[in-house]
Amino acid sequence: MTTATFTPTSPAQKFLALAGTEVKLVMRNRTMAVSTLFVPIALGVFWAFSFGGGPEVWPMVVALQAAVTLGMGLYLTATQTVVARRHTRVLTRMRTSGISDPGLLTATLTPAIAIALVQIVVFAVIDLVMGVVAPVNPLALVAMIVAGTALMVTAALATSVFTPSPERAQITTLPLVFVMLGGAIAMAVIPAEGWLQALLVVPGAAVGTLVRLAFGGEVGMGAVTGTLVATLALLVWAGIFARVAQQKFRWDPRNG
Repeated sequence: MTTATFTPTSPAQKFLALAGTEVKLVMRNRTMAVSTLFVPIALGVFWAFSFGGGPEVWPMVVALQAAVTLGMGLYLTATQTVVARRHTRVLTRMRTSGISDPGLLTATLTPAIAIALVQIVVFAVIDLVMGVVAPVNPLALVAMIVAGTALMVTAALATSVFTPSPERAQITTLPLVFVMLGGAIAMAVIPAEGWLQALLVVPGAAVGTLVRLAFGGEVGMGAVTGTLVATLALLVWAGIFARVAQQKFRWDPRNG
């Protein structure tokens, strides 16, 4: 008696099959699972319990949680995944599968996006238990998640251009991860007057601005205008990284 096996035939079926396989591969890689899933969650929990509660503290805590989720849970994981698949020539082989190049990259990046979403849900539950008040401008948080995801995904593709091996991804991603953390906490807590708005030119600094606006903080402009400007800042950087990736992305392994 033979057992029938399902063979994906349409591009959509192939996309789902590849995305599912990528999720399994990431979860089987214990080093990646620990560094990109459990470490960010541990840091987020530590910050939540260390800084305590209060309306003046929570924006900073949430900004740090968002930055570590986007920076490590998404950006680092996405970069490592793309470089690893390129290093083993999986990307080159899958280009003959009938999936479009954008679809192939999207399926490859699905685990990183899924990990980031899981971390966001975990942090939301933790913050709720810790007593954080509901945001007065939830649209700012939604904009931060969507635009921040676009920024980190395009940054990962751009960073993969300069990353010769999966192991080196932990080094090549460090500068932007540190910029994300520093910019997020600065924009969440420093005074709204003066040079605050100039920091929006820093990649990822708008994450802290959107968190600040979500909890009713002032940033020297109205809530609607501030949300639009900060979101635009994230999307502009996403466009810059996307352009770099479009021009320089490598499908074949790098020699060095």
